[in-house]
Amino acid sequence: MDNDQSKNQNIPKPDGISERYPIEDDADTLEPFDDATENRKINTADPHELAYWTAQFQISADELKSTIALTGDSVRAVKKYLSI
Repeated sequence: MDNDQSKNQNIPKPDGISERYPIEDDADTLEPFDDATENRKINTADPHELAYWTAQFQISADELKSTIALTGDSVRAVKKYLSI
């Protein structure tokens, strides 16, 4: 039994662990979820909008148009397809 008691003495208490290793708040590093943008439609006929979304998704205009042909023109569908 002496061996079992010595093993248990080496196990730290949960309260002691949380004090030594606090959980960090990452709210300042997460991007906010903008639901209004998610429901928008992408108009590839508008050059300004096309340039905006290609920059946002970091893809070429041809890639964006191909993605829209496959998924539809909603921002949410394009993001899901691109895994963004």
